[in-house]
Amino acid sequence: MTDQGPGPADPERDPHWELVRAAARHRVPTPAGLVERVLRSVSGVRGRRGAPPIALPSEGGSLSVSETVVVQLARAVAAEVAESADGVHVSAVALDDGELQVLATVRFGVAADEAAGLLRDRVTDELRRQLGSPPPTVNVHVVDVHPD
Repeated sequence: MTDQGPGPADPERDPHWELVRAAARHRVPTPAGLVERVLRSVSGVRGRRGAPPIALPSEGGSLSVSETVVVQLARAVAAEVAESADGVHVSAVALDDGELQVLATVRFGVAADEAAGLLRDRVTDELRRQLGSPPPTVNVHVVDVHPD
């Protein structure tokens, strides 16, 4: 990193940023199924019409919660957790095949794997606390890197 005195350094002035620019010059095909997953994510905010409630195991049997409630709660929890983590932002949350899919972006310089693991663990723990039962599996996907 270049020495710019106190305060955060500009990542675009980092000599390693040229590696990001070089990668950006190469056209990368859209991964198979990405568009469909994003569209499902958008509709996932509202929940699917007529979707049966999700049965979550609990001490007294099972807790029945609507898909919409689970997705909205997961979105709120994920956004709150990401806000407390430096350089992480949640861009979408959806329920797909019974699992929560959290799409996140990270600031350049943030260790993506560590950020995703931390976000996954904290969201899972907070959903467990709020629901009083184990939530659906939470998967976190880092889908983009931003400069600041």
